[in-house]
Amino acid sequence: MDSVSGLLATLGVDDLSPAEWCQVFFIVSAGCVFMIQVLPDDMRSALMDYGARRAKPSQASAEKTKAQAPSQGFFDVLTSYGQLPHSWFIHFYIASVLWSIFWGWQFMSKGSLMRTMAEMQHRSQSPEVDLTGTLVAWLLMSYQGVRRLFECIFVTKPGSSPMWFVHWVLGLAYYTATGVSVWIHGSRAILQSWESPQPIHFTPQIIIGAAVFGFAGAQQNHCHSHLAGLKKYTLPNEGWFKYLICPHYTFECILYLSLAVVAAPAGCMVNRSVLCALVFVLTNLGATAYGTKAWYADKFGAGKLAGKWTMIPFVF
Repeated sequence: MDSVSGLLATLGVDDLSPAEWCQVFFIVSAGCVFMIQVLPDDMRSALMDYGARRAKPSQASAEKTKAQAPSQGFFDVLTSYGQLPHSWFIHFYIASVLWSIFWGWQFMSKGSLMRTMAEMQHRSQSPEVDLTGTLVAWLLMSYQGVRRLFECIFVTKPGSSPMWFVHWVLGLAYYTATGVSVWIHGSRAILQSWESPQPIHFTPQIIIGAAVFGFAGAQQNHCHSHLAGLKKYTLPNEGWFKYLICPHYTFECILYLSLAVVAAPAGCMVNRSVLCALVFVLTNLGATAYGTKAWYADKFGAGKLAGKWTMIPFVF
């Protein structure tokens, strides 16, 4: 234990607050995804591609590949182990909903885990969010998890295409950290509310942020419904898909940006931890959108994508 403490002290992370731990996780994860993008295409594809974009060789090519196994790259061999069904994405939203329920129960019952983390965060003297912003952010994140879980069960068509287990683990860790990030900056308000009732007041920032969140969620739902209604591997070309290749990713980013606005501490425009989560979302979905664009261009022709932005209008 002493050696672990010494290592943490050397790295300068021994006294990080819970919010800062979440921020470190988001930024380090985003950095890893970004670094993978500069690898050669075959390596990047082996590490990042999943779902329909992951190559599924025919039996003839599979036999040829088996006969020429030594020519396989290291990353191809590495990612051939631990393949999971792409349909396991539903576990991310189950985890999100369960964490929202858990932290809601901790708040209502004055739970020891929330108290310990809130006291640790309060001692860090970082900017605090009032009780209204904290509760609204928690409710919005809960709604997002429930909506996406509903879509996975009743809207999205389950597939048998694979994903690497690292994607699955990273997704579960992401929703665990996000479940903490939406309330951790309101630690002082939470502790005070357990001692005496705290006023509830909706600022224009909270109202506007929540309204944008609701709009982005509704538009993302339309995008997912459109994708689910397509014939297998058909180019989507209705609604927002007329202008963007991956508008559902665009609205995912807007969701987290608006959530960062809702959960912003007094005098701040955004919540730093949720903003770091957005950095990871932008990096991860940006890489996926780039791969999706290349896959579409290869399958349907680059001309079919002319005039469309990949994910962010006028930028990407």
